[in-house]
Amino acid sequence: MVDIFIEHGLLLTMKGEGVGPIEDGAVAIEDGRIVEVGKTHRLKQRYRGAEWVLDARGKAVLPGLVDAHIHTSLSLLRGEAQDVPEIEWMLKTLAPFMKYFTREHRIAGAALGVLEAIKAGTTCIGEVGSDLEEITRRIYLPSGVRACIAPLINEIGPDSRPDPYKPYIFYPELGEERLKEALSLVERLNGAGEGRITCMLAPHAADMMSRELLLRVREEAERLGLMMHMHVAQGEREAIQIKLRYGTSTIKFLDSIGYLDDRLLAVHCHHASEEEIALLASRGVHYVSCPSSIALIDGVTPPLALYLSLGGKAAAIGSDQACGNNCHNLLMEMKIAALLNKTRHRDPTLLPAWKILRIATIEGAKALGLSNEIGSIEEGKRADIIILDLRKPHMTPILHKPVRNIAPNIVYSARGDEVETVIIDGRIVMRDRRILTLDEEEVMTKAQKAAEEITEAAAEDFMAAGSHLAKAVKKGLL
Repeated sequence: MVDIFIEHGLLLTMKGEGVGPIEDGAVAIEDGRIVEVGKTHRLKQRYRGAEWVLDARGKAVLPGLVDAHIHTSLSLLRGEAQDVPEIEWMLKTLAPFMKYFTREHRIAGAALGVLEAIKAGTTCIGEVGSDLEEITRRIYLPSGVRACIAPLINEIGPDSRPDPYKPYIFYPELGEERLKEALSLVERLNGAGEGRITCMLAPHAADMMSRELLLRVREEAERLGLMMHMHVAQGEREAIQIKLRYGTSTIKFLDSIGYLDDRLLAVHCHHASEEEIALLASRGVHYVSCPSSIALIDGVTPPLALYLSLGGKAAAIGSDQACGNNCHNLLMEMKIAALLNKTRHRDPTLLPAWKILRIATIEGAKALGLSNEIGSIEEGKRADIIILDLRKPHMTPILHKPVRNIAPNIVYSARGDEVETVIIDGRIVMRDRRILTLDEEEVMTKAQKAAEEITEAAAEDFMAAGSHLAKAVKKGLL
């Protein structure tokens, strides 16, 4: 007897080159895996008596969405660091808050980020951050989310960045401690939660650590067979630092030290030339684009379509952090990714709806090295599946001829509240819009309290930093 049987759904399996549609489709799930996919009338006779039978008439059934780059703890700073020049964002709007974050604050922020992500259909997150062992044990494991975690490694201390136009001050002892902590976390958590938790190493960025530490992280990644999750060419601030220290650009520097291959998951890359993006693609580097965040922080469209057009083989999208793009909603991120790349290249045919859906599912899973297990609705894969109710005014009508409009309507019309059911690893995590693994009210109450503690403590520092946003506050514009 199977555990879950989904019937009469409009399946978008992501099998094959496109979205792999099956009308009036069914999915049988047992022991966390998909055991069969096909037409309802063919499967229904074989799978009677399932513990859960989910009627998906008028609903789309998709693989769970993959948010490949996310900082969930920063959900506490939603709306506190936008509309400023890029050179100010990290040092004048974000930094004043960060020294007041405690471990408990990060845990509260992570719970809020995960709650928001699941409710909008994300089943797998690529998390980069601090205190990830405690967050994993208290949030990721009990919530049921699938997480590829990457503990940050850098040599940055409280006094490392007094001036963006002068070389940052590195603290090698901090880098040594963070590398040791990261390796310890990998040893204890890689494969936890029956495989739901996987690990990468996260050299923070080329401007935040020495060449020596970068090479040590690379050596450890090779020894352990892990990928590296890294911010790359992420703006003018980084470009200034790399030029001061090495006399070149980030991507050329990384190439010179042997960093560019399929072990690297490069995030952002919006401060890179077309030649450098071609180099990433030719070296087999995996890529994550965070379009909303970079549009808000830098006023730039990351090179997702460019990377793919130049031969890139493993691309994903990410929501980044809520003090960047303001939300962790990959359905909205898909639309923004498509629109920004179309306007960047003045080509409306780029990143069509079917392609964006694949990037958010099977291709995103490939970017994280997980496509053998998740990303499509296929026999043998882990059952990470979402069900969207299409019977909404903004999703109506459902048409099959001459164009099957389900994929376009999901990409260009969905808001997140259409997600009715979320299944992760064969477990129902959300049913009828209600999260079964987290207390929503408790999560939001704790997040509100933590955010107030941080912002009240940091208010004077924030205003003294004198950012563009602080000046707007002083003028009474907000």
